[in-house]
Amino acid sequence: MYLVIKIIGCILLVSATTLMGFKKAQRLYKRRDFINDFLVFLDTLATNIRYSTDELSIILSKSEDRFGKAIYGAYKKYDGTFFKKWKNAVADISDGYALKHEDKQLLCSFGEKLGITDVEGQLKHIELYKGLANAHLDDSKNEIKQKSRLYKTMGFFVGTAAALVII
Repeated sequence: MYLVIKIIGCILLVSATTLMGFKKAQRLYKRRDFINDFLVFLDTLATNIRYSTDELSIILSKSEDRFGKAIYGAYKKYDGTFFKKWKNAVADISDGYALKHEDKQLLCSFGEKLGITDVEGQLKHIELYKGLANAHLDDSKNEIKQKSRLYKTMGFFVGTAAALVII
């Protein structure tokens, strides 16, 4: 009976550590998806700025992708200038997106200059940040290639090693 409890405990331990490895790998994919959503948002924003006469907060509210919902939901909670609201919204972005500090800095610096120039200046600003976001996207894809499989196998093998020690 004691051996059966040990075996069940070891199976649970290996399962838990393997699941932890898969969850860690999943965070890499969430970051990539968020940056992809940001790029879609930039395209939508450029189109709306080019063809709409609405103010920036209304253009943000029209965004349908996950990025727009994440930012705009936090954005509308605050008062003040556009940049202050934007910066607070970026700070409020959930850790569920697994963004790095550099990603949040990119988002903050994007909002800093948005809306303070004419239409052509804003479109050039968006193009600049599309290039910067693509660099972050490439980084996240490289990280997925390098670390995703590592996290999954490490979770399994750490659990297996711990289970062997217990037995």
